[in-house]
Amino acid sequence: MTYETEYPTLTTSPLAIYIHIPFCAKHCAYCDFNTYVEKLQSDLVQNTVLAICHDIRANSNSRPISSIFFGGGTPTFLSGENLELIINTVFDNFDVSRDAEISSEANPGSSDAQKFQKMHSAGFNRLSIGVQSFDDELLVALDRFHTSDEAESALIAARAAGFENLNLDLMFGLPKQNLDHWGATLERAISIGTEHLSLYALTLEPGTRFERLQAGGKLELPEEDIELEMYERCIYQLTHAGYEHYEVSNFAKPGYRSRHNQVYWRNEEYLGFGPGAVSYMDGRRWKRERLPVRYIRKMNLTEDLAVESEALDFDGQLGETMMLGLRLIDGLPLARIRDRFGIEPLVEFAAQIDSLSSNGLLELENDVLKLTHRGLLLANTVLAEFLP
Repeated sequence: MTYETEYPTLTTSPLAIYIHIPFCAKHCAYCDFNTYVEKLQSDLVQNTVLAICHDIRANSNSRPISSIFFGGGTPTFLSGENLELIINTVFDNFDVSRDAEISSEANPGSSDAQKFQKMHSAGFNRLSIGVQSFDDELLVALDRFHTSDEAESALIAARAAGFENLNLDLMFGLPKQNLDHWGATLERAISIGTEHLSLYALTLEPGTRFERLQAGGKLELPEEDIELEMYERCIYQLTHAGYEHYEVSNFAKPGYRSRHNQVYWRNEEYLGFGPGAVSYMDGRRWKRERLPVRYIRKMNLTEDLAVESEALDFDGQLGETMMLGLRLIDGLPLARIRDRFGIEPLVEFAAQIDSLSSNGLLELENDVLKLTHRGLLLANTVLAEFLP
């Protein structure tokens, strides 16, 4: 097989930054993220913040920054002053575009009007609030420490602080959840009118409390066909309410698609800072030290922070770009693949495209390859066909 270029290059394009805050006030029953329950005033928290700032300063880059995303864990677990310190360190060491999207995840139980005002003044312009459900019984089952009313109050506080770009995270396929529960949550989300909604089906991750309950036969989850109906319900309700269904799990009002997440779906490059953060540059993906104590020590000793590293070959980069790009409902313009990789995707993936198209899962229109509605419902299976 001959290619015009050995590896794709993105060195002239903007860069995104991800910052991982690994602390939470409480573990949720479904979560397997790199998080640690800690007291806000502990030395570990403060030293982690200082190490993140050191990490940022040590890895400055001249490429323009189009988006910054604080994830976790719970970024709003930190004080407003610490969040300001970190974002100012980014501003001081990177060329952040004037119109950059600067987002932070937030939990209703660790947020208040004063903190939101501090964040907005520091330069944050988007919040992603982890509501998960507007059903109080389901929130208890998820180990969330807020009520549905408190979640709505957090959104009101965010608006009062000046945020004009808000996302809600919601989950379906939850224990004992039915279509009526889900429909009511969607209606309440629509009535609140945030600019963006991210809707995820529950996944039982290894090592979580939910996974252990499921293994012991103590977790009552909706049947697969009910979960599928929940997914179709959200597509119907949200598109009829004026939201664009622009990615498998994401909906936005016109003009409010998540800029940062589109970096991932287009398989573009990003730098990650903080314990466990992942970076993707020059075809290499690596993860920083997960444990905060080790992350701090290595940062102070200027040791290599990478604990996992993967250099993707040409086929790996190509397959991931196809797979991720097809998550977007608008589809994947094949010219983007030709320009980036110097190959003809209709030839390279002829067998996959022919098979999936004949089964009504993919369609090709105006040189754009996209999932059909049926393909969308089976997205994970369809997209896996493009990986080497």
